[in-house]
Amino acid sequence: MSGRTTLRRQVLAWVSIPLGILWLVSAYSDYDIAKRFVNVAYDRALLESALDIGRQVRVLRGRVYVDLPEVAVQMLRSRESGQFYYLVTGPDSEYITGEPDLKPSQTTPSGQAAYYNDIYRNQDIRVAVVKLPVETEDVRGLVTVQVAETLSPRTDLLREVSLRMALPQGLLAILAGAVIWFAVGRGLAPLSTLRREIEQRSPRDLSALSVTNVPAEVRPLVESTNGLLHRVSMVLSAQQRFIADAAHQLRTPIAGLRTQTELARRQTSPVDVQAALAQLQTAAERTTHLINQLLSLARAEPSAERAQPMEKLDLGVLAREVTTECVPRALARNIDLGFEDVDALPRIPGDDFLLREMLGNLIDNAIRYTQPGGHVTVRLSRQQNSLHLSVEDDGPGIPEAEREAVLERFHRVLGTGVEGAGLGLSIVREIVTRHGGHIRLLSAQHNRGTLALVTLPIAA
Repeated sequence: MSGRTTLRRQVLAWVSIPLGILWLVSAYSDYDIAKRFVNVAYDRALLESALDIGRQVRVLRGRVYVDLPEVAVQMLRSRESGQFYYLVTGPDSEYITGEPDLKPSQTTPSGQAAYYNDIYRNQDIRVAVVKLPVETEDVRGLVTVQVAETLSPRTDLLREVSLRMALPQGLLAILAGAVIWFAVGRGLAPLSTLRREIEQRSPRDLSALSVTNVPAEVRPLVESTNGLLHRVSMVLSAQQRFIADAAHQLRTPIAGLRTQTELARRQTSPVDVQAALAQLQTAAERTTHLINQLLSLARAEPSAERAQPMEKLDLGVLAREVTTECVPRALARNIDLGFEDVDALPRIPGDDFLLREMLGNLIDNAIRYTQPGGHVTVRLSRQQNSLHLSVEDDGPGIPEAEREAVLERFHRVLGTGVEGAGLGLSIVREIVTRHGGHIRLLSAQHNRGTLALVTLPIAA
């Protein structure tokens, strides 16, 4: 499977993109939330330190000072939060205690805390400022207490919290991808079973594939495959039937040709040779006619592929042309071949070659079975949403009990004295069926002769 994109990989790739985006959005959101909480916690601790220092502000003899033991200062500076700095200034911004080089705060309302970031001794720091009122007989005003600490501890904590929140989510995304990989594999298991079933089949086995335990999404594919197998089976069956019919029907005329050829070779008299050659020519014509009919039958099979798509045809023009082509054959047998139609007939969807073959077989069949001096008439008419094409003769007719049988291959009515292979009407039926119509064999007028009535749908 290397070098080829599998469905599992495609699904995993499609899912991985939104999972990755969700993970990034979630990680960013978690980072933002953690940042707020960490800053709030550290700022509160910083404010408490400022208030603790502010509580130690004293006024003695008009002088403000901070009663902050060195131990307490060391405790503040040794906190785990990082390096700690502070500065206390008096009401007139005079230095009281702390880091003298710490930048003094600007304006801050009394009793409110302010926070800001700054740089001190080349380090990023966070500063909390609070101004506390001092009211004595000697001193009145605001004492400013500033406390600061480096940002590295809260940055380290923020990184640690973010990682602890992002890593489980990342693992969940990876686990989701693994579950999807496994689930798709389980979902494709029926396809693997189907593949093995097809691989183990014989080339002659065109039976339908089983749809048992096939997922609903795959069922249409299996059903379409079954439809294709059915059509292929029909085509192969038609080909096998055609080969069998051709072999059976051609065996006798070919054997007759060989026999007549041998007889012609043995003749010494020119008259006998001419007679033998005439019989040989007649046999060759019959064999040619049989071959042409077999080929027409193969083209008319419903399973045969159309060389060209259906087109809208004028059946009146087509019928007139085919009837005209058959006139010399009718005149040779002294038969009156006529044609009747109506004006402005609608077009029908059809295959020009097959429809000509259909009408030619109907007319040829009527001429063969009509006695000299008889009549054959081709008619066209419209009936609601269809066209009726009829070929009527005044020959011996077909018994009602055999009218369905003569539409089958190689069936001939006995006792007519007419030679043929019994393929003409079966070819007609195949072509009519292929065009969505139907054919009926009826008695002609006065119960003498046969009326072949073909009904074909009109183009929408």
